[in-house]
Amino acid sequence: MYANSTCYDLFVDNNNTLYCSMYHQHQVVKRSLNDPVGTSAHVIAGTGIAGEASYELELPWGIFVDTNLDLYVADFLNHRIQLFQYGKSNGTTVVGYQTPNPTFHLSFPTTIALDAEKYLFIIDNDHERIVGSGSYGFRCLVGCYGQDSQSDQSNPLYDFSFDRFGNMFVADGVKSEIQKFQYLEESCNDSLVAKSIYKSAITSNSSTYIHHCRKSGSYYQAIQMNVTITGVYTFLIKSEMTVIFQYMHQNSFDPFNMSKNAIIYAIINNLNYLIDYRSPFQLMETLQLQANMPYVFIMTTCSPNNTGNFSIEVFGPNHVNFNRIGEYL
Repeated sequence: MYANSTCYDLFVDNNNTLYCSMYHQHQVVKRSLNDPVGTSAHVIAGTGIAGEASYELELPWGIFVDTNLDLYVADFLNHRIQLFQYGKSNGTTVVGYQTPNPTFHLSFPTTIALDAEKYLFIIDNDHERIVGSGSYGFRCLVGCYGQDSQSDQSNPLYDFSFDRFGNMFVADGVKSEIQKFQYLEESCNDSLVAKSIYKSAITSNSSTYIHHCRKSGSYYQAIQMNVTITGVYTFLIKSEMTVIFQYMHQNSFDPFNMSKNAIIYAIINNLNYLIDYRSPFQLMETLQLQANMPYVFIMTTCSPNNTGNFSIEVFGPNHVNFNRIGEYL
């Protein structure tokens, strides 16, 4: 296949069709490998002009085609993942701020993959991490602690792939090495899992935080957490408030910039659940925590004067200690 622009990613689907993401042309093209050599490719996503409309792309990078022949595109400069259903030129934002209910922020996404259960895995390039979706939303998988020498604290990431056992292999863009992250199957034995619960509320007496230069502040609460056993912990967050931001930090946090150096950042959007306000919205995240390392969990509202109850349930190899703290750590 001849392409008049650099292919930043290639994909071959089950029908032996080759796909190419033409980064500088803001398009994705395809051609059947069963066609005669020299057959022209045709455009299936993007217009050739950079843009952020549903039918446009701006510097498309990673691509993935599922068994339904639906196309997923890492739209690099629009900070989103676009889904183009088979035969459709209008895409739908499935991850990013332009989703109907934004729950996760991407910054310059590159590589993307989809598993058999249609869960997404994405290199979130600017945040130097790999994130994955699940039944309760997105969570960080690799690079969750920022740059460091430890294997789960990555530098800029180049690519990743899975083997048939679910293990992840990651190409580090700085260290010139490939790291293996072993798949750990979840246990159904509740006796092996310790459960910890923290219940509280954001009230008018809570500390305030200014979101993006707004004139009035929003309320927040910071909770210090500690674990005595290193391992994988799952957080189930429930909130009766409409829209809240949730952050997790190691050691400390900047009360003037909550997202800075956050190892987890998510938006809990409850707007579609207002019809049944008795059922708080839930978000689940999974993260490996280090023993004797102080973590700070922050819940902050989106709008001024937004208050309400929330709870944090943690499941892991041991109990988690919670301690509510003030504005500064």
